[in-house]
Amino acid sequence: MKGLVSSAAAILACSTTLVFADAPAVDFDKGVDASAVLSQAKETATKDAAPIKASYIGGSRYDRDCVRFTFSPTDPAASDAVWLRSQEWVTECTPVGDPQHGGGQNCWDRPGMSYQEQARITLQNRQPLFPWEHDAFVVCMEGPWLSIYQDPSAYDYKRVSGGTYDGNFVMAPVKKIPMNADPAGITAQTFSPNLRLLLADKWFSYYAGEKTVIKVTLKKVVTFWPDATIFQQELTFDPAANYAIDAASIAAAQSQKLEAGKKYYVQFSFQRLGKVSTDKWTKTFETEKLDYQPAAAAVGR
Repeated sequence: MKGLVSSAAAILACSTTLVFADAPAVDFDKGVDASAVLSQAKETATKDAAPIKASYIGGSRYDRDCVRFTFSPTDPAASDAVWLRSQEWVTECTPVGDPQHGGGQNCWDRPGMSYQEQARITLQNRQPLFPWEHDAFVVCMEGPWLSIYQDPSAYDYKRVSGGTYDGNFVMAPVKKIPMNADPAGITAQTFSPNLRLLLADKWFSYYAGEKTVIKVTLKKVVTFWPDATIFQQELTFDPAANYAIDAASIAAAQSQKLEAGKKYYVQFSFQRLGKVSTDKWTKTFETEKLDYQPAAAAVGR
């Protein structure tokens, strides 16, 4: 494989030397007492032999190196190349003590082989994305092997080429996948002392024919946490450039009395209903805290 680099660490090898003890001289004129010779040789060998502690390889592991590639609607279809590197670690062990009486082993890791490879992604037959969408992939190297994973993306992709030992990945779209709505797509424009909230929808034109649901919670600041909830309500709109929400009127319709001069604020989140995005609710946003003034001039009327 391209990019294979030999480790600088030396590989330890064990050798064993067998030593034969001198047997007693044999007088062939008198004949040979084989049993006596073998008995003496065995006794001598037992006295001279020293225990041999051989090391052995207990396994190996590899560092894992990953990089994430993200393609926004305006990015080119081919990414830059990024180097990935992975180091092998070899475990070696040496027996310690008597295995029959609580003995064990000492183990350590030493560097083995090291690997490196460039990774890049090319999108074949790339399809258009909505402004808030993206395609994303993660490429990892572990040992000499490369793998690719798809992160949340606007399309489901198949691999055309690349992988295992080849870092030049070519990916082709298979089908469109709705992504979550852009949480920054709807923002608070103004929040007035009469508790009128005006929201702006940045992407409303892309959701024509669908619905936008806004969850509104009116909160009252109190001395001790948590703040009091006056109401919570979901409001459904046809997508538009702006959404006007009169929190005081909603409170009155629910027979909730507001106190002039007390601080109030609104929390809101939203979801899109249709085919463009998923229907997952966005995170919750919060307006500034204002003293309620019922007679204040209405904003956005």
